[in-house]
Amino acid sequence: MTCAVLVAWPGLPVAEPLALIPAQELVRSAQIVQSFEGQQDASQALGWTNVSLAKSARQTAANAGNIIDVSDRPLDSVRQDFEGRQLSVNDIILNAVSALETLEQEASNTGNAVVGGDIGNVEQYFADGSVQHAKNSLVLPDLPGTLRQSGTNTMNLVYSEQSVALSSQNFTKQAEQRVDNQIDVTGAGGAGAIVQEGSNLGNIIVARNVDEVIRDFSGDQIINNVVRLEDGARWGSISQNGTNIANYIEAENIGYLEQTSSNGEQVVNNRVEVMTLQGLTQITSPNITQNSNNYVNMIVLKATAEDGSSQTVDVLQSAEYSQSVQGANAGAVSQTGNAVVIER
Repeated sequence: MTCAVLVAWPGLPVAEPLALIPAQELVRSAQIVQSFEGQQDASQALGWTNVSLAKSARQTAANAGNIIDVSDRPLDSVRQDFEGRQLSVNDIILNAVSALETLEQEASNTGNAVVGGDIGNVEQYFADGSVQHAKNSLVLPDLPGTLRQSGTNTMNLVYSEQSVALSSQNFTKQAEQRVDNQIDVTGAGGAGAIVQEGSNLGNIIVARNVDEVIRDFSGDQIINNVVRLEDGARWGSISQNGTNIANYIEAENIGYLEQTSSNGEQVVNNRVEVMTLQGLTQITSPNITQNSNNYVNMIVLKATAEDGSSQTVDVLQSAEYSQSVQGANAGAVSQTGNAVVIER
């Protein structure tokens, strides 16, 4: 059997025709090079004037670039270079909610991801000035049963249920992951619930055994969860959650690990604001829960094999990195750098 794949991004020149390669030969060699240059834009706007019959609505925007998933098959060598932008946007404006009970918006971007069995050499690069931006915007007068917004960015991910021999991950200076969730309630509100969630994941490795990893994270991870209400508006509950993770590794066995973080920042802004005659006023009650989590240089050692053999892990970690949160009422705040968690 032979196969060939030709991929073209809108607005970008089409690649030259590919020579046909027998599928079995491709599996045997499993040496892959991927390069992304340009922009992916998954944007959709909805101005909904008649919602009298709708009880639920869901809006999803997603981008994926430089993705390899061979399940549990081996990979000899992978190189992924990402230089550009991923923009996923959901935008809804309603003048009435009528019978609407639930409304969900999900925006996600994924770049430089590898899933395989035994993985040899992996090199992943997120170039200077590159951006992942997940954005959800909702304007409505009243609150139905539940409003939910979710934004997720993932860059430089390696996952194997077996082993990774050598991995190099670079999330460069001035590269950025950003999540913006915003809800504007322009009327009297109601008894409904609002849930906003944002996650940025950069330089992630999950495997059973990892021989050697050298990586650096120098970019920014930013999450903004914002709810704006008119003065006197009602709500049932508001929950805002933001999690940034940079340089995370989870394995049973790690040979050598060197990970550094510098120049960038992790920020979670959870804000609930009321529009008054004097302008926007931030509030933290009643029934408002806000959670913020920033992690940089995180090592999780899972349970060892049944023979209980001991292991020495050679680790070098350095973090000169800014972490900040705004809004943590009745919730949890966690800011962690250079941490080792042993689950044994």
